[in-house]
Amino acid sequence: MAELIQVGTDTPLFNYTCWTELLEIIVTPAGKVDYTLLMQHHNLLQRFITELGTVSPDTAPDRFPTPEHALAYWINAYNAFVLAAVSAEYPVRSVWKVRDGQFFTRVQHSAGGVTLSLNDIEHRVLRGRFHEPRIHFALNCASNGCPPMRPQAFEPTGLQQTLHTATQQFLASEWNCRIDHAQKKIFVSRLFRMYAEDFAGTADSTLEYRHGVLRFVAEHTGEPFETLADYAIVYNIYDWGLNDAHRDPQLRPITFHESVETFHAKDGVLRELYLYDGNFCNRACSWCTVFGSPQGWYQAHTTRVLDSALATVAQDGNIKFYGGEPTLHSESLLAAMRYLRARGFSGLFTIYSNGVKARTLIDLLDSDLQSEAVLNYSIYLGRDAEPLPTSAKALLEAWGREHPMRLFTGYKVLYHVGAGVDMVFDRDREPDYHALAGCVLCFPVLKSTGEFHACPLAIENPAPHFQLGDVHTPAATLFNNYQAFRTWAVTVLDPAARERQITSCAMCQKRLAELPDYRSLLPEAPLPANSPNASRRPGTH
Repeated sequence: MAELIQVGTDTPLFNYTCWTELLEIIVTPAGKVDYTLLMQHHNLLQRFITELGTVSPDTAPDRFPTPEHALAYWINAYNAFVLAAVSAEYPVRSVWKVRDGQFFTRVQHSAGGVTLSLNDIEHRVLRGRFHEPRIHFALNCASNGCPPMRPQAFEPTGLQQTLHTATQQFLASEWNCRIDHAQKKIFVSRLFRMYAEDFAGTADSTLEYRHGVLRFVAEHTGEPFETLADYAIVYNIYDWGLNDAHRDPQLRPITFHESVETFHAKDGVLRELYLYDGNFCNRACSWCTVFGSPQGWYQAHTTRVLDSALATVAQDGNIKFYGGEPTLHSESLLAAMRYLRARGFSGLFTIYSNGVKARTLIDLLDSDLQSEAVLNYSIYLGRDAEPLPTSAKALLEAWGREHPMRLFTGYKVLYHVGAGVDMVFDRDREPDYHALAGCVLCFPVLKSTGEFHACPLAIENPAPHFQLGDVHTPAATLFNNYQAFRTWAVTVLDPAARERQITSCAMCQKRLAELPDYRSLLPEAPLPANSPNASRRPGTH
């Protein structure tokens, strides 16, 4: 059992001696974990886990007399439970590669006799109670993108200084924070994107969130905030590879894509907009959400449509081109990109592609330095789809190595939408396996035919529930309609899907007529800006 120490005569306080003893053995100078040594000294880990299970700040508050005592307990508990979960399945390449995919949501960790998941500890306890953003530089979820593992326990005494030092050490790494004054850009860890609200407080606009992150960075790096205030933030790729001392971090040349924009009610303008020009495609995948095929339709984006996009999306936001296969109409796509640039759009272009026409895709990316491409996961890896031709894959990977953070793959989930509505997928490709059974709240779509649609996955579904307006609809009305749709998805769609024990995507495809549409919510307020299903992966480091 972990030792207890006395304060006064009657109050035994929690002590982390055995936890520190283990950490000093298994943590390398670089902050990685030697899992071979962990397995050899598993008795120390089990001893600490047992002690965590007997007492917690909730069940024995007298043993945790200050907020620092409680905070130290939960930080150490999280890190210990992570090691226990990894060791149960080691060797494993990533926490996302565990047998059931539920590494963070599995309810199996006992704290004071109460069984919790890692998400419970991080989000409900640590983030929910303490409102301390520096926990993100203390928690370690066994991934290379996490802060280094500390070789000692986090102790209550001096905890504030320990967290301050941990934050400074994290930001001292160029991969976690690099300021390019010449380009007026700051490159930071994606942790700042995942948990922007923790660094920015109650802000509810993109500008306020950006300034909140920049103030935090300025405070902990010594850079004046006034210098950074108008700098663009670039979020680095997050490396989910296991933080194994015996395995070098190795990012693929083409890594998983994560969007950088989030909806905020006070923005008053969309931060992201999809542009859809039809489902004409050189592939006909059985699960395609838009029914893409060589028999599909195509219509180029007109200047009227592009002008409407400019009026609707933030000038420094993200415009995403998809179909169908955009590279089949590369001249039209290039003309659209140039038209938008010439009229003041300074943000990011994202092109969704199957990558078959690799040279064409690369030419499009080379034409605009503020562009990126996302390859279809199934086609790129040859899983549940005809694989990418070997020559195309080699060409794209070579370009990706030379141009980091420009070429990505999409997520592995296959949604029950479009052609895949009735298909049964491998378990690790099902949305609920990744805690994505609810609406993922994507940003809306402007079709080349002139209509605004609420969902890029259900774009071929003409139901009124998705209709936000058209190119003649004022931008403010479109924004309000989309905000109402988000509220409808969270308060009407998701509960109805849960009641019927299906995903929200399946609900939209099969039983949408049973529900009123979002217009029923328009006269009412407030309309929540964000929800637990916001467009990002389940909350983790």
